[in-house]
Amino acid sequence: MGDILENGEKGMEVRTETCRFATGSGMSWGWSKDIGIYALAAAVNSLAAEGIECAGVEAQILFPSRADHSNIYALEKSFRKTCLERGIEMIRTQVQSNPLAALPAITVLACGTAHGGSMQHSCMETAHAGDMIVLVKWIGIEGMLRIADEKGDELRQRFAPVFIRQIQSRHRELFAGKEIEIARRAGVSSVRQITEGGILAALWDLAKDTGLGLDLDMKRISVLQETIEVCEQYRINPYQLTSAGSFLMVTADGKALTDALGENQIQGSVIGRLTAGNDKIIHNGEDVRYLDRPAPDEIYKILM
Repeated sequence: MGDILENGEKGMEVRTETCRFATGSGMSWGWSKDIGIYALAAAVNSLAAEGIECAGVEAQILFPSRADHSNIYALEKSFRKTCLERGIEMIRTQVQSNPLAALPAITVLACGTAHGGSMQHSCMETAHAGDMIVLVKWIGIEGMLRIADEKGDELRQRFAPVFIRQIQSRHRELFAGKEIEIARRAGVSSVRQITEGGILAALWDLAKDTGLGLDLDMKRISVLQETIEVCEQYRINPYQLTSAGSFLMVTADGKALTDALGENQIQGSVIGRLTAGNDKIIHNGEDVRYLDRPAPDEIYKILM
């Protein structure tokens, strides 16, 4: 018999002496035909963060009764195309009409197996006070892309074509790549994808899971200029914006990890450390404040 664990975004995990089977999930809403890509990235990345390669995915698409069927066809086509490009097997896709739904939504369940006798320990078991917190890539990328999808016409009126192309180029950052392999070689104790609620929610959850406090430097949290511009346009806080494809990693040697990432042209920065106690402190220059409980993701301001 194996141990069955419930791991939030990571879904269910079954551990035996020789292997681990796990599921990861992702969900996205909106009128863009590409919402499935974001849900897929979140689901597949949640497995990658656990050292598990995705073997296949299932998708459930719900759409309002008033939706044009051509829109749903485009959504499903985009999702299938991305799975094919990434070599991900589609186990099943279910499409349903929901008269109570306000806009299309897609839920993706990814599953995979990792073999070997050595099981990954939980963050609670391996993280220690003094360990460094590394942000890999930038905050708010997914949210920026989703805003660009939903508000593309408005953004094209406001920004130059080269700026819009720069935003779209960030789609390549959505899926985890070599950064996970580098993290494993560096012996990180935790890899956490930044999704619902943005980096502030991810940091809160990290402190909760470890039972430790935080000491953070806001100025070291990396954010793209494109993200800042889009967020300012819609008065959105990038620190509370979903960012599938970006990660928090906990390690005893933050410099070694960021150096290894940099050698592979991957952005990484030490943004703080875990501390003894429960205080979750954020420094912003001379200003000091405490991390609040997670707030609703800022993407809802666009979708609503």
